[in-house]
Formats: sequence, C-alpha cells, structure tokens
Amino acid sequence: MLLKELETIFANDFSSPVFPILAEYYLQDNQLDRALKVCEIGLKHSVNNMHGKFILSKVLIKENKFKEAEKKLKAIAKDSLNVEGLFLLIDISIKLNRSTSTIKQYVEKLNNLLPEHKKVKQYKKKYLLPKKNNQATKPIANIEKKSTSVNIDDKLATKTMYNLLYTQKKYYHALEVLNIMSLHKKNMQFIKKNKPDLLNKINKRS
Repeated sequence: MLLKELETIFANDFSSPVFPILAEYYLQDNQLDRALKVCEIGLKHSVNNMHGKFILSKVLIKENKFKEAEKKLKAIAKDSLNVEGLFLLIDISIKLNRSTSTIKQYVEKLNNLLPEHKKVKQYKKKYLLPKKNNQATKPIANIEKKSTSVNIDDKLATKTMYNLLYTQKKYYHALEVLNIMSLHKKNMQFIKKNKPDLLNKINKRS
C-alpha cells in the first residue's frame, strides 16, 4: 500500500487500523513530528490499538524520551504478546538502571515466547540462571535495534496475512499474527500446523 493511499485512508477515518502503518512510514523516513502526530490522533480515536502504542513508543525512543517509551511498552507487555516490544522494554530497563527483579520478569515472559532465540538465551544466562559473581547491570550505549517484530492490529491477524508475511520471510511479524489468532479456538489447528516450522525459521535466524 502506497504512502498516499495510507494518508488518504487516515484522513477519512482517524480510527482506521492503518494509522500505525502510516506512522511507521514517517518514522522510517525520520519525520518524527508527523509520526508522533499520527499516533496521537489515531490513539485518541482508537485507544486500545496496541500497534499504535508500539509505534508511538518507537517514536519516543527516537526522541530520547526513554521513560515515556518505557511506560508505553509496559502497557503493551501487559496486554499483548508483542515480541519486539519486550526486547525494547528490556533494553530500556537496562538503560534506565531498573532493578534486576524488574528486568527478570520481562525476560521470563520473552523466554516463554522464544526460548531458543540467541538474544533470549543471553538474557536468560544473565538474569534467570544462577550467577557465581554478582555483577552490576551495565547500561547499553544504544537501544536502537533492527526491527524483529511488529505488533499487528487484531483486524489484520488472519490466515491470509500470516501466509503473506511468511512468504515475505517476515517471520517475527508472522509470529505476532499467530499469537493474536491463538485467542480464538477456531484457529488452533492452523496454529498447531504452522507454528513449529515458523519458530524453526526464527531460531535459524537468531
């Protein structure tokens, strides 16, 4: 979908589920003011849009507003299964020198979702496994990460969307679709059939 089309759809309906996609276009083009405005307007009309909250948190990170981003990401972690949101929340928690117990709870949740992921294993070794020596948590210099996942709007979480993302090798995006689809029993057979192969693809990339 072209940028102009997204802008037209959003202009005609501020609550449209495409608003986070439009905001991400602006974010990737470093048009932070536009991205922020789209998120704020969209969330005003669709307050429970987790995708919108996630993109807003990424905008705030770009603006170095880490505490505000942390607040948004906490809400996302509480109410959804967004993988990249958890990665970002852990990184921000480390940067802000949050307690080990706080970081540990996020790592545990991430470990339940992607136990074989390389970075999750690193977190697990540092925060979940017994340590011989107590070492202070070191803030990371840069929390900007290559995108590994995106929070998909519930209305877009369909078998067709999953197959499209899988074909495009956007495996984290596809995983998010399956996580949302799992909320409905009618999708369990499809998930059971496709999730093992998808997780295998993700683990090979880690």
